Amino acid sequence: MPSAPITTIYVTRHGMSEHNLNTELFMGRSPASRLTDEGRAQARLLGRRLAREAAIAHVIASSLPRTMETAQLIAAEIGGIWPRPEEAFWELDKGDWEGSMPRELPPDLARAVAADPFAYRYGGGESYRDVVARIGPAFDSWVGAHEGESLLFVLHGDVIRALLYHIIRFPGEKISDFVIAPCSITEFSFCGGRYEMVRMNDAAHLA
Repeated sequence: MPSAPITTIYVTRHGMSEHNLNTELFMGRSPASRLTDEGRAQARLLGRRLAREAAIAHVIASSLPRTMETAQLIAAEIGGIWPRPEEAFWELDKGDWEGSMPRELPPDLARAVAADPFAYRYGGGESYRDVVARIGPAFDSWVGAHEGESLLFVLHGDVIRALLYHIIRFPGEKISDFVIAPCSITEFSFCGGRYEMVRMNDAAHLA
């Protein structure tokens, strides 16, 4: 009986963006945040590494500007594969609080976020639980449709954290503990209906 084909999945966060320079800002879905020169350089370096290490067949990206630009720069280095925009992978919607700073949250709201970061839903926005429900089916659909191939997903920090939860199901209160560096590599394999993590937050190409 032939063995099941292995699908290789690379996941990266967009390059350094203008809003990342202010690490205390809730950036969320703002289309105004574009890549910095450093962010563009990070994307090119990642593309060159992937060109050496992988044979990417498809590039899928959140359709927000900072992720699409990152995907286009990477794609130019790995053979000009045109990125496929996917609205399902937009960043966590912080609703009424987008563009503000965490220290501006009222004390009772800040306590509620800290008490249950996975389930807390921002007014007019989403919770991490909502993001998992939104991205999980879209991610599984892309992976299932391209069995045995290598895929690259260009996403956002909170979306990658939600994706980690979707795949490995750690305690929800730990979801904010994961560090996801810009243009780092997190890799999974998928075979026989099962995901396995290969590596996480690998940014050796940026050193």
